[in-house]
Amino acid sequence: DWNISEFTIDYVCKNGYSQNLDSNFSRSKRLYQTVRRGSFRNVHRYLNKSYFETTLINGEKCKRSYLVYSESKGAVFCVPCYLFQNSSEFSRNGFSDWKRPNSINKHENSLSHKTCVIKMKNRSSELNRVDKTLPYQVETEKEYWKNVLIRVCAVVKSLSSRGLPFRGDNEQFGSLHNGNFMMCLELIAEFYPFLAKHISNHGNHGKGHTNYLSHFTYEQFIKLMAVKVQNKVVEEIIRARYFSISIDSTPDIGHIDQLSFIFRYVNSDGLPVERFLCFLENVGHKSQNMADAVFSILKKYNLDISYLRGQSYDNAKNMSGVYSGLQARIREVAPLADFIPCSAHSLNLIGSYAASCCKEANSFFCFIQNVYTFFSASTHRWDLLKVNLTLKNLSETRWSARYDACKALIDNWGIVKRTLVDISNNLNEKSITCNEARGLLHAMNRLETTFMLLFWGDLLQRFNAISKLLQSVNIDICTVCEHYNSLIKYISNLRNDEMFLQYQEKALTKCDVNVYETTSKRKRKRNKKNDEIVDLEEVDLPSDVEFKVNTYYVICDSIINELTTRKLAYDNVITKYRFFLKLEIMKISEVYVSAENLYLMYKSDLDETFINECIHFQSHLQNIKYYPKSIIDMSTMMKKHELEDIFPYVSIALRMFLCTPATNCTTERSFSTLRRIKTYLRSNISTDRLNALAILNIESQLTHQINYSDIIEDFANNQARKKIH
Repeated sequence: DWNISEFTIDYVCKNGYSQNLDSNFSRSKRLYQTVRRGSFRNVHRYLNKSYFETTLINGEKCKRSYLVYSESKGAVFCVPCYLFQNSSEFSRNGFSDWKRPNSINKHENSLSHKTCVIKMKNRSSELNRVDKTLPYQVETEKEYWKNVLIRVCAVVKSLSSRGLPFRGDNEQFGSLHNGNFMMCLELIAEFYPFLAKHISNHGNHGKGHTNYLSHFTYEQFIKLMAVKVQNKVVEEIIRARYFSISIDSTPDIGHIDQLSFIFRYVNSDGLPVERFLCFLENVGHKSQNMADAVFSILKKYNLDISYLRGQSYDNAKNMSGVYSGLQARIREVAPLADFIPCSAHSLNLIGSYAASCCKEANSFFCFIQNVYTFFSASTHRWDLLKVNLTLKNLSETRWSARYDACKALIDNWGIVKRTLVDISNNLNEKSITCNEARGLLHAMNRLETTFMLLFWGDLLQRFNAISKLLQSVNIDICTVCEHYNSLIKYISNLRNDEMFLQYQEKALTKCDVNVYETTSKRKRKRNKKNDEIVDLEEVDLPSDVEFKVNTYYVICDSIINELTTRKLAYDNVITKYRFFLKLEIMKISEVYVSAENLYLMYKSDLDETFINECIHFQSHLQNIKYYPKSIIDMSTMMKKHELEDIFPYVSIALRMFLCTPATNCTTERSFSTLRRIKTYLRSNISTDRLNALAILNIESQLTHQINYSDIIEDFANNQARKKIH
């Protein structure tokens, strides 16, 4: 029994009440007499839980939250009517006529009952009832911290995608040394009062005070976002089915060898993509060690090695060895994984070989390096050059740098020469400096040097253009062969007397001398022994002919031979797929033979109907307005026009070809990210954090696509409750 008073009414309205639904309702037993077969019988009825809800005419059920079961009286009461003195049976003695449950319906539809319910709800609203305000408070807290975390995530996404460091010397707001993370938050706070107020209230309170602005919070988000990007890459690989790998290693700032893993596959739009997955440290340089590393990574991410269709590395023996190299060990497990040497690295090796194939080529590049070293060793000498002159240093790995060095010297030949003359004649300079200047000046005044500068300038300009093109992700092996063939044809066209004379005439206009250095040198004569047999008479060639034969032709021949030899590796792969590029002009019988050969090589991937599909595909291409010019165009056309259902095995063949990498330049680019992330200030960074920051930076496109609302929701749900308590 409740003692009805204003205090009781306020208490119930504010804190609510229990309906006692957990009771066994044993005291609600009521005795009824019924007539069965002409005789009276006693029947007991009890309260049922079904009385606490009503069924609407459309079948929906509504709870009768106003009813309360009284264990002492074994009856149900209407709380609103009981509190506000309604004269109904539900408020005086309670309702217990279980034989007539319709009385409950009559009561809840009565005007007096509805009036009491409204009074109680109004009273509850005025008193801010706990069960109403608590969820609101929780939701408010969640929304507050969600707004904070959205800004934190935005900063983490921006910094990580650009490879910028997070922490500074301290974690104090207002400090000029608090790092990029806090600097970005302070910048946002200047334009958003919400964040400014949060920083003011919670910013510099130290440990034990929740603010979600410290490194503990953003480290969690770095991990969560990295896992999402990594899972996205793995999902794309599995969806694409066929993939290739490129790996390479480099030492980091801590002298730890880092092995980079790049996966190439065809995405849902029909275009090939190359994605970074992770770094693996201290694997070793032996082929078996690296093979074990590849197998472990594939197993870790549940990638089936039977779908591996290509592998691309540099030309090191431990990678490219035919018998015991990495590519050979992988082909023992995955025989269909073709090995393709990095075409860009091969082009660099071709240039390196040509630059060292003869004496004059070696001397020329040493001269360029010496000119740069001479001027860059002293700020005074560098200032003596004109404002429009910028000399370039050579590079052992980047042949584009050699082109830049040649071009800079060609464009500023006269300025460099005059500056060397001034330095060599300056009495205020040290004698060793003057002698170095005279030596460089003497080298510049050689006709051979001027000729080589012009000749190598043209060669390296072509090498540089092709090298940059080969670094594209969308490049395929067909394009590599085309450009290698174009270079062979270009060098062959240079290798004739007419082109030699053209370069010689240009060199004579730039040089102060008009004869080759060999002309002014007296040839040494050797005394012959009496019993010496001479088969041929020694012939003294003119200096220009000797330079042409022993230098000009030697360089051209070495480049042509190296290009032809290295192109064979790409021809062996492209031969299988070349017929796709000639479907427009091929006879049906030729298409049949080529398709059959490809089918026999890939019986585990292609069905015998592939041959018929290729013939049909040829007819389809001949009847469309736009004929695809490359295999990439064919792949994107099939995706765009949804032709995969018609030509499923043609689509598989195109995907297998396009997923085969032509270079491993993406692996080299990942090393740039490694050097930006793991600097001397962060040399002790853990492997997990390095991989997290690396994948967020390298795959910045996927990082920006992250919808982090689900991450924030989980984070806010866990932390809002902790903050309230």
